[in-house]
Amino acid sequence: MSLQRRLMPHLARLLTSPGRERWRRRLLEWRRRLARRPHEATFHFRVDDPYSLLMAQALPAFGEHFGLRIIPRVMLYLDANLYPAPDMLRDLAPQDAAALAELHGLEFPTGATPPDPERALAATRCLLKHEGDERFWSLAHALGQALWAGDDERLEQLLASHGQQPEDQARLAMEARRDQFLADGHYLTATLHYQGEWYWSLERLDHLARRLEALGLGGGPWPLDYGAAKHARLDGPAAPEGTRLAFYFSFRSPYSYLALERAYALADHYGVELEVRPILPMVMRGLTVPRAKRLYIVTDAAREARLHGVPFGKIQDPVGPGVERCMALWPFAEKEGRLREWLLTAARGIWSQGVDVAGDAGLSRLARQAGLDWNRARRWLGDDQWQARAEANRAAMMDAGGWGVPSFQSGDTLIWGQDRLALVERVLLRNGH
Repeated sequence: MSLQRRLMPHLARLLTSPGRERWRRRLLEWRRRLARRPHEATFHFRVDDPYSLLMAQALPAFGEHFGLRIIPRVMLYLDANLYPAPDMLRDLAPQDAAALAELHGLEFPTGATPPDPERALAATRCLLKHEGDERFWSLAHALGQALWAGDDERLEQLLASHGQQPEDQARLAMEARRDQFLADGHYLTATLHYQGEWYWSLERLDHLARRLEALGLGGGPWPLDYGAAKHARLDGPAAPEGTRLAFYFSFRSPYSYLALERAYALADHYGVELEVRPILPMVMRGLTVPRAKRLYIVTDAAREARLHGVPFGKIQDPVGPGVERCMALWPFAEKEGRLREWLLTAARGIWSQGVDVAGDAGLSRLARQAGLDWNRARRWLGDDQWQARAEANRAAMMDAGGWGVPSFQSGDTLIWGQDRLALVERVLLRNGH
């Protein structure tokens, strides 16, 4: 094993450790007090991003409760290289946003379709003109609703009433902000940046709320649970016999690991057959993941892991041979009736124990922990039958409207993300009754 691979788990543990997070937060808070700056966060808003529209509805009350000044920063253009399937995201995001809006009591047009780019630019030019005044929040909500509802008459009324920044200035500003956004360390709009940390969408406001409460802000707990989509209630009746739930999973995805045990708990409660369908990670399918995205994912996964009580942080990246060897044992574990044990053990070893599954020493240890006979299991390492099944899983996921993991499918409905277990539960209850 190379020195780099030997050091990787220890560096990852340092990067994701709660101690480092506490120290960094204290340092930044000390600097803020020393400079006598107010508590401020920057909100990256994009009018043709449905998650931005939901956040724009929630943030005024959130900021008022905590005494947090939220500075909007209008965006429009994003780096296409950061999105493996932008067309599929554009199609899935409105459905996801509508489900989140219903869950949280917010507004989003039902049956919305992605808005026309020229209309989005016009709305952006309007918002840029009012980025620094108090009308921004109500205007962002009104423009977003009109844009996503396809209400051209209402959109034209708003544009005529509030005016627009010149188009050439707006385009130049949006291009510059796109480049600066990635340089600052992030890539998704609907994101808050506060004191060195990023909080994407409603389902990360719970983390920021706890951070602000720890500083003594707000005068009490934030009354709304904007992390509600993460937690299945597990209080419904059993699903009808034969109900199935597909779970598209990757050994290299930290979010797949975070979802795995909770997905099994959900399936167990409702008596649903959970069909885990492993696929190859994006980078092994020819897609690139830039550094800013990798860093955000691992630090975000760390705080999500702490929230759910999942061991995490001592990481040994399995990309390449490690993933392939874990996939090669998948049919054997399935044949032995130990697939659940193998998936849980292997994922835990990779993401919390720093086990190098690219070598026999690490892989054999995990196989034995999962209850597999290593002498028999190792014979499967030269068998490539898993490749066809992995490709079939990828094709099925794409056909259902998904492109990345973790994704869940029940019937014709696909839900993307480890922070959507409550939505998965709703689908199971709806499909089953």
